[in-house]
Amino acid sequence: MLKNPDAFRRTVAGVALLAWPVFQFLAFLTSPPGAEHDPEVFRTHATTVQVSALLYVWAALSLIPAVLGLAHLLRERAPRASVIGAALGLVGAGHGLTLFTTDFYDLALAQSLPADQAEAVTRRANELWGFVYGMLLPGFLLHVGLITLLVTLAAVKVAPWWVPVAAVAGTIVPFVTMTQAPVVQSTGSLLHLAAYGWIALRVLRMPDAEWRGLTVTGPGRA
Repeated sequence: MLKNPDAFRRTVAGVALLAWPVFQFLAFLTSPPGAEHDPEVFRTHATTVQVSALLYVWAALSLIPAVLGLAHLLRERAPRASVIGAALGLVGAGHGLTLFTTDFYDLALAQSLPADQAEAVTRRANELWGFVYGMLLPGFLLHVGLITLLVTLAAVKVAPWWVPVAAVAGTIVPFVTMTQAPVVQSTGSLLHLAAYGWIALRVLRMPDAEWRGLTVTGPGRA
C-alpha cells in the first residue's frame, strides 16, 4: 500500500470516515452527566472526563482526513463545493481540537479550587470575546462544511440522499438531548456512523482508477 499513494490516501480517508463517528459515540458514552461543567461532577468522574476529552480530540483529528476524503470525491464533479466544504470543515475541525482540551482545564480547576471559584473562572473564560468569536463559533463551521460536502455528494449522485439527511439528524440529536443521559446523546453518533460509514465502505471498495477520477460511477451499493 505504501508503494501506491492512491490506495494509501483512499484507505486513510475510508478509515477516518469510519473512525470519527465511532470516536464520537464513545466520547458521548463516557462523558459526565449533565449539560454544565459542574465541578462536583467533574471531580466525581475525573477518569471518564479525561477519557471522554481524549476521544473527542481523536474524533476531531479523524475529521481532518475524513473532510479531505469527502472533498476529493467532489473535485471533478463539483470543484467549487469541494473547496468551500473542505475549507469550512477543516477550520471547524481545527477549532474543535482546541475546544475539547478545555475539559482538562475544567477538571484541573475542579480539583484545585472550591466549586464556586472553579465555576467563576470557567464562566469568565467562556465570556471572553477571544474564546467566543475566535474558538467557539468557528467550531460550528465544521457542520456547515460537512453538510455542504454531503449535500453536494448526493446532488451529483455519488451518495444517496438519505446520507446527508441522516448526518444532519445525527448532528441535531446531541443539541436537543443536551440535558439527558450521555447514552441518549450518543444516539446521534449512530446516525453519523450510518451516513459516513456508507461513504467509508464505498471509498474502501473503490478501484484506484475511480479514486483518481478516471472513472466515476453512481452510488450503487455500499
